[in-house]
Amino acid sequence: MNFVVEKKDKHTLITSKVEKLNNVVAPELKGEVVMLDKNGESSMIIDLAETRYCDSSGLSALLVANRLTRASGGTL
Repeated sequence: MNFVVEKKDKHTLITSKVEKLNNVVAPELKGEVVMLDKNGESSMIIDLAETRYCDSSGLSALLVANRLTRASGGTL
């Protein structure tokens, strides 16, 4: 799995385990974020400490996460 999801207090922590957030793995991140949003998780932290590169697909996944959390009154 490329991402680890953990519930931490009031936030959900999504930890990236990939060096490149690109068109290969970005759909997985988007899927995780959408699933969490549908389950009522509105505050998320995305830990990209292990990620060294992000292309436009990765940026799109992050923007989707931002849009969904803001729409549900949460934070990213």
